[in-house]
Amino acid sequence: MRNLLFLFIFAAGMPCAAQEKARVKSEESLFLNLQKTGLGSLGELEEKKKFLETIRLEKAKIQEQMLGNVYENAFEYYRQGNYEDAKDLAAKILSIDPNYQDAQMLLEASNQLRGSPRPGMSEKLMLEDRFKTALSYYTEGRIVEAHTKMQEVVKLSPNNIKAKYWLARMKDDLKEYYFQKGSESYAARDLKESLDNFYNALMIKPRDALTIEWITRIEDELRQQRANDRLKEALEFYAQGRLNDAYEGLKRALEIQPGDSKANKLLAEVKLEIENGYLAVGKKLYGARRYPEAIGEWDKAKPYTANMSYLQKLITRAREQMKLESEDKKRRAEDSARRAKAEEEKQAKEEEDRKKAEAEAKQKGVTVEEMTKKPQGISEENRLAGQQHYLEGLKFFQNSNFEKARDEWTIAKQLDPGNADVALGLKRIEQILAGGQ
Repeated sequence: MRNLLFLFIFAAGMPCAAQEKARVKSEESLFLNLQKTGLGSLGELEEKKKFLETIRLEKAKIQEQMLGNVYENAFEYYRQGNYEDAKDLAAKILSIDPNYQDAQMLLEASNQLRGSPRPGMSEKLMLEDRFKTALSYYTEGRIVEAHTKMQEVVKLSPNNIKAKYWLARMKDDLKEYYFQKGSESYAARDLKESLDNFYNALMIKPRDALTIEWITRIEDELRQQRANDRLKEALEFYAQGRLNDAYEGLKRALEIQPGDSKANKLLAEVKLEIENGYLAVGKKLYGARRYPEAIGEWDKAKPYTANMSYLQKLITRAREQMKLESEDKKRRAEDSARRAKAEEEKQAKEEEDRKKAEAEAKQKGVTVEEMTKKPQGISEENRLAGQQHYLEGLKFFQNSNFEKARDEWTIAKQLDPGNADVALGLKRIEQILAGGQ
């Protein structure tokens, strides 16, 4: 860019018509304009590549325009007989673009004429020498060299009528030369070389119908050849079971040759296999109740399916099942929490009842087991009889006739062993008779 800036400043300082042309945008304004091209964020690699390629193309345009301006200035020096400055500018152009053929031509001519005491006569002799060389090449059948040399004569001497006439004749022959070379390359099945030659012929005669017909035919064959290469590669991937690579290869083949029936048919089969693979994995995951992963597999199948509604049904079903199982899990957790709470309350109640029973038993002087023991197999008649003997014994006990009370309560216990009051009364009598109070 430094060389371009130098040439721009150098060319701007020269008094000639070229400097009146539209000024080239500065690099800063170019960058600002590029920001408006809709590239968006440069976070992705492809976007960065696109941006850099745009920069490269814009810089190439700037360089081409600048070098064109500088060449016009150099040629103006040449026309004025200032061969030294013409040579210097031509050399600077070639230091930036070594393939700038017009600058190379001007450099050679300026070197040849530099320091000549009679510039006009020397230039005339030089042009005549080049003219003769061009005709000599033409006579020898060296059409390309003859055309190039005669073109130099016309460029260095735009008003040379004789040179223009011969250049026009050579153009016709050059067109035929490239046409013949293209035909020969085509016969040798070197399609790329053949196409290059026919395009060269077309550049000389842009409206030649036969050349255009040949270019169209070769372009079609090259496309078919490239499509066949891609198709062959895709078939190899398919045979190896590399379905995704086969799919990409077939897409590339169809980009080149969209109407290829074999590629379209195989692409449909490959897409179906890829889809079925994702469907099978998804269903297996669904069966294992791994619903998010199953949905992920079915999402992967979308680019390959011809039945999107079926995929959507599978995904919807999985999501509904996820929701149902989530609700069921929540409900079971709530039920479990309720049961745990009820069990805790039950245990607390039992503990409260146990403590109450112990306190009551302690108050009555019996064990809890005795107090809570229920009669086994006692008839209602025995229970009533036992209760009657208990009441009779209670009368004797109240009259301090402990022997009679013990006898009645002993009979009552035999009739109703589970009567806690009887057991308590007998225990009290034993304490009294033993000397206790």
